[in-house]
Amino acid sequence: MFKLLFLPFKLTIGLLKLSGVKGSLLLLIGVGIGLLVAPQRGAKLRAQLLDRVGQARAGAGLPSDADLSL
Repeated sequence: MFKLLFLPFKLTIGLLKLSGVKGSLLLLIGVGIGLLVAPQRGAKLRAQLLDRVGQARAGAGLPSDADLSL
């Protein structure tokens, strides 16, 4: 049980050793910037993507240019 509980900490320590402190900080900064400039919330984006996949499977063909924008 404790091994499973501490797995995220072991993975984080392994990432720090592998990429170094500078690389890890740059990764965290990149993730933070990505979250700040995300265009939509996750649930809304997933629903939109599932709708588009459903339309493509139904044989709607290629989407128009207006449909390609999120």
